[in-house]
Parts: sequence; structure tokens; C-alpha cells
Amino acid sequence: MNCIDTHAHVFSVQDHSIETARYIPNYEATVQSFISHLDEHKFTHGVLVQPSFLGTNNQTMLNAIQQYPERLKGIAVVQHTTAFNELVQLKEQGIVGVRLNLFGLNPPTLNTPEWQMFLRNVESLNWQVEVHAPPKYLVQLLPQFSEYNFDVVIDHFGRIDRIKGINDPDYQKFLSLLNVKQHWIKVSGFYRLGTTPNNINTAQQAYNIFKDKGFLHKLVWGSDWPHTQHESYMTYEDAIHAFKKIVFDKHEQCLILNQNPTELFDFSRT
Repeated sequence: MNCIDTHAHVFSVQDHSIETARYIPNYEATVQSFISHLDEHKFTHGVLVQPSFLGTNNQTMLNAIQQYPERLKGIAVVQHTTAFNELVQLKEQGIVGVRLNLFGLNPPTLNTPEWQMFLRNVESLNWQVEVHAPPKYLVQLLPQFSEYNFDVVIDHFGRIDRIKGINDPDYQKFLSLLNVKQHWIKVSGFYRLGTTPNNINTAQQAYNIFKDKGFLHKLVWGSDWPHTQHESYMTYEDAIHAFKKIVFDKHEQCLILNQNPTELFDFSRT
């Protein structure tokens, strides 16, 4: 049975970071290291996600997928003006979706002709849209995405505000907008919610809410390796251990690590 890590990053010190990068690592995260983690923990597949500091230059990720095409797929970052034939080429290289990483940016205006064309192209490619954004952006974007027939994958529990927590009105509205027919949620990056490796209560609370809302079959796990900006106290093993504390039921673990991501990423056909 497939066991899938749906969220990791690769990059090298030779990569050119964008000028507006909020953070630039001073080390390498190689695909060989990632594959070693997968092997050690008996994971069959992985999904690489383009990190924000590399902008729309997806080449390092594409090179990594090319080395392990049977085991890896990718989520790219592209300009919304990218030509359809370029998107097709990315699909041929193992890309299965696009990421909107909106931290530090203004939310996009999706009702413009260019954005509408782009989202129709995403739809026609059978890609997913992965959204990494604060709750105040999610509540603006999710209703607009409902016009399209593609999966929307929400990063890191919906990035609960560090200070306001789950009771943040924007987060509560985000929860009310969730549609089990379109939305998926990543049980990942708990340490980005203002928690520590020893305090995962916020993530546990969010997980239980998602379960209660009928999302048990729409949850997937990601290590978030190499845990950028949190490397000093997070390891791959820590991420797995935290997951098993957040999701302690063995059947639920199996769904989130196996069946759910196999369906979302279609690894059954690789």
C-alpha cells in the first residue's frame, strides 16, 4: 500500500532566490536526503512543493522529480499569465498542481480575465490548487474557487493565527466555508501555528474539528521537510512523532498516510 509524504521541499545553495524572499536558507535540501527519509520510514512516494524563496523557477524541483519519476510528483509556482503549452510541459515533467503562497503578498484578484483563463487551464489539466495563506485570505479565496472543478488543498491546517488561535473570527469563517467535495487539508506544519514540539494542542483541536466536519477522508499528511525556519528544533522523525500524537487512531493514520493521498495525487497509476 502506498504511504505518501505530501509536502516537502528541495533546494540547493546554488539556487537563485528572489529579491523579495522573506527567508533564504544557507544549506541544501537534496532529493537524495528526502528519498533517504522516505526509505527509512517506509514511505513509497513523496510530493515536492516549490518553496517561496525560489519564486517561479521550478527547475531544482523538476530535476529532483526526473531522478525519481516513479516516486515523486510536484506542486509548482507559476505566473498566472503562463501560457497553456508551458503548463502542459510542466505536467509532462510530473507537476500535478500549482501553489499560491500568499504570505507577505496581497491576495490575488481572481475575477480578472487573466486569472479566470489561468484557473480554467488548471481545471482542464486536472491539476489541484494548493493554497498557503492566512485565514483572512482563505475566506476571500475559497468562494471564488468554488466556481471551478478542481481540488483545493489548504496548507498547514489553514495556518491558524499564532495569537488569535482557533477562535479567530476569520478562522471560524474559514471553517464554515469548507466544502468536502472540493477541499483537502494538510495535517502538516503544526509548529508554524505558534506551537512547539511539546505543545500540539492547537493542531489536535483543529484536527478534531475537521473530523467532526466530515473531512477524515480529505486529510493528508506532509512532513514539511526540511522545516524551513524551524530547522534548529525539528527533524523528520519529530514530524512523524507529532503526527502520531495529533492522530493517534491507527485507522485514521492509515487513511491520512495511505488512502487519502493516493486518491488526491493519483499515485495508484504510477
